[in-house]
Amino acid sequence: MNIFIMRHGQAAPKVSTDALRPLTDQGKSEVCLMAQWLAAQVSKFDYVLVSPYLRASQTWQQVSQYISATVVENCPELTPDADADIAASVLLAYGDLAPECHVLVISHMPMVGLLVESLCPAIMAPIFVTSGVAKVSFGQGGAGVFDWLEGPHNIQNHYPPRVPELKTLR
Repeated sequence: MNIFIMRHGQAAPKVSTDALRPLTDQGKSEVCLMAQWLAAQVSKFDYVLVSPYLRASQTWQQVSQYISATVVENCPELTPDADADIAASVLLAYGDLAPECHVLVISHMPMVGLLVESLCPAIMAPIFVTSGVAKVSFGQGGAGVFDWLEGPHNIQNHYPPRVPELKTLR
């Protein structure tokens, strides 16, 4: 099983509630860039699990323009303050159903980092930039292996974007 863990794209700073924060235009561009790059890694996801927050569902809308999925589900276990160990158990249950599957998770900080830590106990929770994607793989032994973590700032110079150039935050 391969689990791809993605943080949502850059979101608007504040609206009436955190759950309703939409992606910014830059956030949409970052997500599209990462989705194009990710499409070279995996052609289709068996399962996509998305936080019910608006910016996470908008992130999936952008990714789905480049990569399809068999099953897409809103997953309340993926909100920012949810329990990462419970979320990891949910993910591992999908692996029990289909051991060769590719799963995409779209969530938030700190959940995405804590989820990597829960799936790969030898790894401390990494910090994800917006639109960052990590890959965790599982083989015969059942232990998670932290394969990589990439963000739009890493791949932008190595991949010809089909989206407008991203603005820097400096």
